[in-house]
Amino acid sequence: MTVSETFPDTCTVFFADLAGSTRLYESAGDAAAYRLVEQCLLGMRQEIQACGGRVIKNTGDGLLAVFSDPNDAPEAAIRIHNVVQDLPRVSGQKMAVRVAFHTGTVIVSEEDVFGDTVNVAARLLELATPGRAIASEQCVQELKPEWRNLLHPLQSRSLRGVSRLTAPFELVCESAGDLTVVQSVKLDAEDAPELRLSIANRWLTLNAQMPSARLGRAASAEIRVTDTRASREHAYIELRGDKFVLVDRSSNGTFVAIDGEREFVLSHEEVVLRKRGQIALGRSSSESHDVIEFACL
Repeated sequence: MTVSETFPDTCTVFFADLAGSTRLYESAGDAAAYRLVEQCLLGMRQEIQACGGRVIKNTGDGLLAVFSDPNDAPEAAIRIHNVVQDLPRVSGQKMAVRVAFHTGTVIVSEEDVFGDTVNVAARLLELATPGRAIASEQCVQELKPEWRNLLHPLQSRSLRGVSRLTAPFELVCESAGDLTVVQSVKLDAEDAPELRLSIANRWLTLNAQMPSARLGRAASAEIRVTDTRASREHAYIELRGDKFVLVDRSSNGTFVAIDGEREFVLSHEEVVLRKRGQIALGRSSSESHDVIEFACL
């Protein structure tokens, strides 16, 4: 039975990808790592099918699937997360999965799907972190209210290879011991995370009310610098769940020094900010006159 016989031209394209498999092969050896990866893929495939999805193909250490009902996609994401979390550790390493899904028209050819919807879903996967799922605004608009309430918006951004701005949403799978709780992140005021940013005599606090800030030379940046090594839209920081994530979008990189650790550079990458430290745009903090101090409160 071909894809075209079971799914309409408009459907939800779903990518799931194992995180940490490369490190697993290095630490556990090829044979043990291969067995665990195959076990993960089998469990992921079974959960997708149980939710009414059709697995199209393997994508390295992941899967591409389609759903006729977009509401089945977040359900599959949760069930996949649970299955992978329940697998035993190998060489002390726990596996995790990243998921992304997008709804739109597809081109069906034999046993494969193509088109812009597939491309956007693949790019959304690049935004997902382990244990989380990223959904497009188009998909979220099609979801039932009970699902929409579990997804929270992220900052709009341009995706690689996609000309228009994309407004992604995130589904957070928080693990607490043996119980996995999937929830939108609504914290009590006293538990709500805050991040204090300061540069020269200016400071800014990020929290649930102000969950993001742009860094760069552009006049629209909340944290503006003058260093010519910095890009106009150099980087941004956003609240994801209970953590603040720094994302580099620059030409020369973003230099980060967390207290007690060696400085490192992000190049079109992201990192969770911890404790306190320094951020410099385009050059090391030891060479920059525009050093941004940060502190997680």
